[in-house]
Amino acid sequence: MYNAATSQRIFNELMNGRIINKTSLDNSNSFTENPLFTEIIDNLDDYRTQYKMSGYEFVESSCYIYIRERNADTNSLKTDITMKACVLLLLMGKYLTENNYRISKLIDPSGGLTEADFEGIQDMPDTAEILEKSAMKRDFSASIKPILVERNIMLQKIGSNAFILSDSGKAFFDEIVDNYQG
Repeated sequence: MYNAATSQRIFNELMNGRIINKTSLDNSNSFTENPLFTEIIDNLDDYRTQYKMSGYEFVESSCYIYIRERNADTNSLKTDITMKACVLLLLMGKYLTENNYRISKLIDPSGGLTEADFEGIQDMPDTAEILEKSAMKRDFSASIKPILVERNIMLQKIGSNAFILSDSGKAFFDEIVDNYQG
């Protein structure tokens, strides 16, 4: 049986364009089970029906869930926000590669990208031009919060100004790497 209070929180998250990840960061910056994700998985058929009746498609993977309009052409070009997220993740990957950082800097709770890293990304050749052509602010740091953090693709570590990828962020980053290798 679903939990009404948790269901309302889920509704607010999904309707505001956020992704619900399998895990979230706790107060000690360790990944912990996300109760919203667990609620959905425990009552998956109910949630699928609820959003289907409201004109949405429930998009689920083993580590994240989000909704999109049911009539959306999944074979068409990705949405504007998806394209922007992809550009930001690509720039992060380029920065890690060019500076010989391990991927763990981006995904491990003991790592994280800091403001100094964001400045380093901003200072890379072509970053400002790429951001501008992608219809984002020319400032990399200013683009991170509304596109990645507010949608739960990237998480801010508790008590610090460092950011790591969430479950969905890791999956999207892996997809980008797979698409652009070889």
